[in-house]
Amino acid sequence: MKTTTVLLDAGGVILDESEDEKSRVKVAVDILSEVVPGYSSEMLYRDLNEAIDGFCPNVLSYAIWKHTKPDLALHQRLYEEFRSRWRPNRPALRIMPGLRQEAEAIAANFRIGIAGQYGKEILDLLQDESLIDLFTYRFTQDDFDITKPDPRYLERIALACGVVPGECIMVGDRVDNDIIPARQIGMRTILIRVGLHRYQQPRIPSEMPDVEIESIKGLATAVLEASRPA
Repeated sequence: MKTTTVLLDAGGVILDESEDEKSRVKVAVDILSEVVPGYSSEMLYRDLNEAIDGFCPNVLSYAIWKHTKPDLALHQRLYEEFRSRWRPNRPALRIMPGLRQEAEAIAANFRIGIAGQYGKEILDLLQDESLIDLFTYRFTQDDFDITKPDPRYLERIALACGVVPGECIMVGDRVDNDIIPARQIGMRTILIRVGLHRYQQPRIPSEMPDVEIESIKGLATAVLEASRPA
């Protein structure tokens, strides 16, 4: 089936989440220090990597639960405290460096849409950065009542774009959230190894992406490679 559409994950592909990750880590370490004296960022990353290796959907909740179980009330209190401290000081959204060049090259041959867990704010940022015209489809998480890793989310995005999943390439930065659900419904896939999940590995062959790259640089070339008939 001919590829017509490229779906870009929001975080890690369209958006550079590196500063956001740093802010989350700082707040999480402060929170967990309340129950683990001397808790450090190095300890947190070890806990987060355990969660990532286990395909845990919420890695921060995992880290807190690891050090509070079986006290569910304490876990909930610390998790809510994390959210209340982090959200007001969340760094401003930033476009991934190099996105413009890659998106322009992709848009010359394919239609582009968004498949990520951000709402209208991502469209506002694309508008401010004069990138919005590169996106044929402008659906966001706000337009759907389910989300990844439920494969029906990607099915609904494809339907909203007027295509079938087999016409799409899903580009993401997570095996569990992006590659697996996309492959389950017949999309081709590209994994960009960036961010917190960059070392996450497929568990079985059916979870492997069609193409892997180490940064957004070269994404347009990777799309051409993934779009070739098998």
